[in-house]
Amino acid sequence: MSTASNRLLIPTNSPQHWLIRAVWVAATLAAVLYVPVFSATGTISDMTFALELSIAAMSLNLLIGYGGIISLGHSAFFGIGGYTTGVLFERYGWTQGWTIPVGAAIAFVVGAVVSLPALRLRGIYVALVTLALAVLFPAFVKWEKAEWLTEGARGISGIAYKDVPTLPFVGDDSPREARAIWMYWLAVFVTVLCYLVCRGVVKSRVGRSLIAIRDNETAAVVMGVNAARTKAVVFGLSAAMCATAGSLFSIRGNLVNAVDVPYYSFLGAIIFLVVMVVGGPATLWGPIVGAVLYVLLDTTARDWGADASNDDAGGITGVMQTLFGWMTGSPASLISAIVLLIMMFVAPFGLVGLFKRIAARFVVIVPKPAGTGPAAAPPPLSLHAAEDGVPVEEAPAGDVPVGGHIGAAPPATDDVE
Repeated sequence: MSTASNRLLIPTNSPQHWLIRAVWVAATLAAVLYVPVFSATGTISDMTFALELSIAAMSLNLLIGYGGIISLGHSAFFGIGGYTTGVLFERYGWTQGWTIPVGAAIAFVVGAVVSLPALRLRGIYVALVTLALAVLFPAFVKWEKAEWLTEGARGISGIAYKDVPTLPFVGDDSPREARAIWMYWLAVFVTVLCYLVCRGVVKSRVGRSLIAIRDNETAAVVMGVNAARTKAVVFGLSAAMCATAGSLFSIRGNLVNAVDVPYYSFLGAIIFLVVMVVGGPATLWGPIVGAVLYVLLDTTARDWGADASNDDAGGITGVMQTLFGWMTGSPASLISAIVLLIMMFVAPFGLVGLFKRIAARFVVIVPKPAGTGPAAAPPPLSLHAAEDGVPVEEAPAGDVPVGGHIGAAPPATDDVE
């Protein structure tokens, strides 16, 4: 460990590096355990929803963050997972848990098929193809010839767990609280699994090929990268992960309905995109951080919106009443939009990107020289050069804001550590 340019240089896999990792893991475990032990049932349900959103945002992050492939149709994959769970449970008597991998498998196939026309398209044209998918899915659900399967505008209800397993971490609470805790731990398990899948993909040869395609597809193909196969596999994997989130969402909400539930429509795809951008694209932790912040912001804004109609409110609620009391409806959406706009000015690279930029001013994790480790892998084909001994994967974000890399090369915030 040494210092240079007023920054602390820590070698990779050194005791200091492992200490940082241990502290980070301990803090994460403490936060995960705190929710079911000390929180109310409503808060547990909100955090479960945040985990479901984080899974959907992770799936989108694989495409947009690491692949530069714009998708506005992930709400359809979210709906495929939800409707697969509803149909298999309601019509065929499947257990809720076993329907999740089936929905993921169906979405994988659909995602891989959707990627085929996108192989010859780039940028905004790929977005239009996926946008069509997001618009067509609710229309298909309401189609009268598909009502025998989807129940049309009524949707499918009654798919939540009636009796949860008796496990040590569920406890002997009321049935409602026991179901909330059970769904929370199920969401935690699936989130960890999806995180490990994303991390494995990004660190693998497929991930390096995906980043190379994002930065310069022509150069990647010249160097031997099979762009068509890489895009198809990653698109299918991304769709499968989003369908998994949709299955969890439908089980927790006890309903799957593409007409009344916005997350199965085009609005859902926009929400997933907002969560990913707020947390930080091309970072493994960005979708999780963005989802938690989005849910907390949405819940708080709705509370403030309810208090804005109270003329006798004081403190922060009194300020909300003064600012938004003129509105006839709830100002929750307006409050959320204003906060998100401010965040884009303060943290254009997302919260994780902002944290990495600040941390890089004080601490730098220095990688081992190439070829010194066992089976050292070649570096990714990236146009972003390492600076001051900081590897591309851990370097702070570049000078291009998040909004500027839609359809172009994103900033160098690839989090593969």
